Amino acid sequence: MTRPLPIAAGTRHDQFARAVADHHADLARFAFRLCGDRALAEDAVAEAYAKVWARWRRGRVDDLMPYLRRAVVNEVYGRGRRRQVEQRYAARAGDRLPTGQFEAGVGDRDALAAALDRLPLRQRVVVVLRVVEDVSEQDAADLLGIPAGTVKSRLCRALDNLRRMLEDHDV
Repeated sequence: MTRPLPIAAGTRHDQFARAVADHHADLARFAFRLCGDRALAEDAVAEAYAKVWARWRRGRVDDLMPYLRRAVVNEVYGRGRRRQVEQRYAARAGDRLPTGQFEAGVGDRDALAAALDRLPLRQRVVVVLRVVEDVSEQDAADLLGIPAGTVKSRLCRALDNLRRMLEDHDV
């Protein structure tokens, strides 16, 4: 005698597949804005899907999209930390990694992207959430698991840093 498949398992799978289909472009764009590299952004989103799926199918995720967005942030954080360690070791060994400097004739958009890329990752995440994605202070704070005041202060420092980099043409 064959056992019927549980309805809940298929439903959760369908919900996850629908969320991926409906929101993949938004998540990939969000990840790109955080890290500035399309390939890394796609990898971060794919890793987030893989990690969240395991929890989602067991019913351990209440609200899928905020959970996925946070997983993308965590992936970008982790990749940023790994990149910093790699750069530190390469500098010690005398190797020079590309610095991301642009040619003298870059446009404003490229200069801003380069300046954003040079911000510390925590500041960059807040700028992308608040300015680019237009997420409220409280929603950004909830997403990052920090107080709203920390979101405000990071954004203030990030904008000051961006202004300084763009004024000094130190991009």
